[in-house]
Amino acid sequence: MSEEQIYDFGIRLRRLREDRGLSRNAFAKKLGVSKETIYRYENNLQSPSLERTKEIAVILRTSIDYLVGLDNAYTVKFPSLSKEQRAALDHFLKVFVDKFEDS
Repeated sequence: MSEEQIYDFGIRLRRLREDRGLSRNAFAKKLGVSKETIYRYENNLQSPSLERTKEIAVILRTSIDYLVGLDNAYTVKFPSLSKEQRAALDHFLKVFVDKFEDS
């Protein structure tokens, strides 16, 4: 993937959808649109409204900033985790990253 493509809304949308294991059809149903609309979003033939972009971010558990290229951090949100669960997940990720940075 080229540097230019990483900022591409359609590419980010498709990648997130696929990473979440959603087909275009399943994602379209969750979003309340046609699978053709998802195709148009992913191929930058149509841009979603701000409200629709917010809905996309919620469904895909990411940020609007990531979707539109303002933030390059691949974000995954887990709103249902307790404070204790988030702390445990943060600790795990830190240990995991530290282990592989030393490799």
